[in-house]
Amino acid sequence: MAKYNQKKIKQCEEWVAENGLMEYGGALMKDFCKHMDIDYKTYKTWLEREEFREAIERGKETFKSKLTYELSVSLSQAAKGGEYTKIKKHKEYRSNQDGTRGQLVKMVEDEEKVVVPPNVGAAIFLLTNLDPEHYQNRQKSDIVLKKDEEKEMTLEEINAEIARLEKLDADNQ
Repeated sequence: MAKYNQKKIKQCEEWVAENGLMEYGGALMKDFCKHMDIDYKTYKTWLEREEFREAIERGKETFKSKLTYELSVSLSQAAKGGEYTKIKKHKEYRSNQDGTRGQLVKMVEDEEKVVVPPNVGAAIFLLTNLDPEHYQNRQKSDIVLKKDEEKEMTLEEINAEIARLEKLDADNQ
């Protein structure tokens, strides 16, 4: 069983930064504990110590940052489309006299060019989130009802507000 020390804390932080811990699609707790040679009860006990808890949180944040970057790059590539080379490996066999597959001769690598069309949905998502000042979802409706905490709305005020909202809805269609 592992002993609590600075080296172990650093190892735990680095492992969590690389693999995550359940949040954001990271590793399972049992995998973490197994790799660190601790049991779950020990992990929970160590979490009560501030330096360990902070190291785990730093590791989680590093994992989250890397994941966010990787997903952003992936989404950007999907939005733009493009092409890449895919390498397929297969085995080549020598034929027997009776026509059946015989002895393995070699492994062969074939290159295949793959064209990925741009993904419009991914592009719209990126633009509306990266530059919302210039690219906005036009279906967005900002409706705010202001209510005085001390005064309740009368039936007339409620009906007037409903009529105003229905007019706004009709104008937007």
